[in-house]
Amino acid sequence: MSKGQIREVRRSRSRARARRKRSLLMFGGILFALVFISALVLSPNLSPQTSGGLRGVNNGGFIEIDVDQGRDHIPGDAPNTGAYTVVPATSGPHWAGATTRVGVSAPARWGTYEQILPNEVLVHNLEHGGIGIHYDCEGGCPEIVQALDDIIPRNNSQFILSPYVNMPSKIAITAWRHHLYLDEVDEDLIRQFIDEYQDRAPESVPENPY
Repeated sequence: MSKGQIREVRRSRSRARARRKRSLLMFGGILFALVFISALVLSPNLSPQTSGGLRGVNNGGFIEIDVDQGRDHIPGDAPNTGAYTVVPATSGPHWAGATTRVGVSAPARWGTYEQILPNEVLVHNLEHGGIGIHYDCEGGCPEIVQALDDIIPRNNSQFILSPYVNMPSKIAITAWRHHLYLDEVDEDLIRQFIDEYQDRAPESVPENPY
C-alpha cells in the first residue's frame, strides 16, 4: 500500500471516529431531554409548590365539596373574627408562623397531639395537603384513638391526629374542603377518603417549615 493510500485510510478512520462521536453526543442529548421531560410529566411532586399547583383541589370524589371560605393568613397572635361553616374547619382564614397564641406553629408539625389544636392551626395544615384525624370522646376512647393511629403511615407526613371538642360525631376526618363524620372507626372508608383527598389542596408541603 502506497503512502497516499495509507494517508487516505487514516483520514477515513478519523472521519468515522468523528461521526461516531457526534452520533453518541446527539443520542445522549436526546436521551437526557426525554428523561427530563418524563420526570416533569410523571413526577408532579418534584417540588412542594409544583405538586399543589398541578394536582389542585379534588372537586369530585365520593364526598361533597365544602364551601370555600378562602385561605387568608392572619397573625399567629390575632383572634379570628370569622366563623367557620364546618367543624372542624376545612378552609378559611388561618394563622401562619413559627409561634401562635396556643404555643404551636401554624402549620403545626405533622404527627399526633394530645392537645386540642384550633381551627386557625388545622386549616393551615389542610392547605398544605394534609389530612386531619380527630376524635371527640367524653371520658376518653383509647380504643378509637389507637385504631385511628394505626391507620396513619409510619412516615406521618401530611397527617395530624388530635382531639377536638363539640363535633357532631365521635370522629371527623378532614382534608381541604372535605370532611367525613363517623361514630366508629371504618378503616376502609377512612382510607378511601385519604386516597382521594390527601395532597389535594392549594399547596403541597410534605415537610412543614417549623
